[in-house]
Amino acid sequence: MTQSTPSSAMAGAPLNKFHLTLLACCSFIMFFDGYDLIVYGSVLPTLMNEWSLSPDQAGWLGSAALIGMMCGAVFLGSLADRVGRRPIILHGTLLFSLAAAATALAPNPDIFWALRFITGVFLGGVIPNIVSLMNELAPASKRHTLTTVMLSMYSVGSIIATLIALWVLPLLGWQPIFFISGVSLLLLPVLYRQMPESMAFLMSQGRVTDARRLLTRALPAADHALIDWTVPPATQRASVSVAQLFRSGRALGTPMVWIAFGMCMLMVYGLNTWLPKIMIASGFDLGSSLQFLVVLNVGATAGALAGGWLGDRFGNKKVLVAFFALAVLSLVFLGMHPAPVLLNALLFLAGATTVGTLAVVHAFGADFYPTGIRSTGVSWCSAIGRFGAIAGPILGGSLLALKLPPEQNFLIFAVPGVVAIVAVLLVISPKTASRAKTMQMPEDTVAVKN
Repeated sequence: MTQSTPSSAMAGAPLNKFHLTLLACCSFIMFFDGYDLIVYGSVLPTLMNEWSLSPDQAGWLGSAALIGMMCGAVFLGSLADRVGRRPIILHGTLLFSLAAAATALAPNPDIFWALRFITGVFLGGVIPNIVSLMNELAPASKRHTLTTVMLSMYSVGSIIATLIALWVLPLLGWQPIFFISGVSLLLLPVLYRQMPESMAFLMSQGRVTDARRLLTRALPAADHALIDWTVPPATQRASVSVAQLFRSGRALGTPMVWIAFGMCMLMVYGLNTWLPKIMIASGFDLGSSLQFLVVLNVGATAGALAGGWLGDRFGNKKVLVAFFALAVLSLVFLGMHPAPVLLNALLFLAGATTVGTLAVVHAFGADFYPTGIRSTGVSWCSAIGRFGAIAGPILGGSLLALKLPPEQNFLIFAVPGVVAIVAVLLVISPKTASRAKTMQMPEDTVAVKN
């Protein structure tokens, strides 16, 4: 009788309470990722007035958390392939929550920048690992859907941050908006009790007893006698290097995935940071401009959810190309002074296909790498992508400093979408590349849906 591996048994499990609990825990973290990162765009006009910031200074201040995320993804995200997903996720969540809440106490831009940077470092370590964990433990038939549902909570957090800013800013100022980030600390005991470890990591470390417990949680009726619990030899448990991301047919695919991440993040963070100021420059008041940010992120939530459903049916690659094309079109038309109803419709579509696409591109990256190097792969995608995220706020500040017409600002933000389309089209699945070069190792074969 053929035995299955523990990971394949997990992949074949039906959707149940274990998966929904995992989804809830990871979604909770992603919600506060969206809240903590987008809250800056909500308070930006107020901070610029209070601290007399120029657009260039405000853009640099907005990049602090994103620079931190890049550093965290490189150093903490990759560390999880050696110490496990769970400790990085739990301790990172504790520390980014503390740093985010402490930002409310910042007396000047320098301290504000430092606290935002620290927040970003621990977010950067946590996010790639919850993406990898969901991708590894979800049922294979629901993997893309669950991953993108989780990632869509980023947009929900963004919406809540903007709505709180609309209500709190006029009454209490910007500080209480950051204090609210500390609410995430209240649910940490639940995360410590419920967050599982990666099955692949447990087996790679020879922790068979823990692996059996995990399978029982996910698949209570599993017959352990039908599972091959053989621990891989030490020679197959070597530490992961970045060079492995370019091997086995991934020499072109890895940099192209990086570019897709970077271009997507440039549009996401550029628009979320500067949309209120761009709309104010177009003649709208602060309240209306923040409402436009809500519309953008409502669209983002819808786009992320739709992307997950479409990804399970047509493949993430096709969905990404379609979404980036719609993003380009929506941003181009936003620069043509549309009527109010069309303006909101285009902002909804722009949110769905820029911010919403962020969920799809993470699932695309997770698909591209095999389990043994997935956290390292997704972490480096996220880290390199942060160059685009950092560039977004800085680019927006530079454009406003140049006092360009609003329509030109939208056109410039559409260009990264074109670059992203080309990059995604150039990504070839490792399996396809191996057939062409006859060099692929069987255990490294992971196909990207085309």
